[in-house]
Amino acid sequence: MNAPMTLSLSLLLTLLLTACSSAPKGPYGYTDRYQQALTSAPTGHPVDSATIDRFIAFFNPLDASTIPAQIDTLYADPLYFNDTLVTLTARDQLAEHLQTTAEGLNSMSLTVNHIIKDGSDVYLRWVMEARFSLLGSERLSRTIGISQLRFNAQGQVVFQQDFWDSSQGVDQHLPVIGPMTRWLREHD
Repeated sequence: MNAPMTLSLSLLLTLLLTACSSAPKGPYGYTDRYQQALTSAPTGHPVDSATIDRFIAFFNPLDASTIPAQIDTLYADPLYFNDTLVTLTARDQLAEHLQTTAEGLNSMSLTVNHIIKDGSDVYLRWVMEARFSLLGSERLSRTIGISQLRFNAQGQVVFQQDFWDSSQGVDQHLPVIGPMTRWLREHD
């Protein structure tokens, strides 16, 4: 194996092992954390279209150079944030996560197809496209999802739960894992 491929596979293995080691104990950690955050999060405030548009614009495209300048006005601290890959409760953690994500992608955009307001909850139905390089070639990941949002009186996000299947997006492009998730999806 050449050095870049060995390094890429080593980084991937490290990432996978780290992700597995940080999983909550028990089979329902993710669900329990969501339910707890949902009941303990501020009930939220109704928001206008401009606030929602500002949120959407932040992710379209997700740009590493604009995250530091916008994160404090867009997200409250503390907060609840889960994008199915990580669960975070502090704005500085979220800023670091988004920065790392943006820097690891060639590009990412979000097309919102539908917005539903239900009391203080806002739901966005979206299509996400991410381009990234893996083992020397650019890949396109296109997936669908829904974000549940709550905002405070200042128009900052205090609660964000993203519902999407990462195996339909990023995971399917990973060596070893990708073929397994595609096979499982086709043999349900």
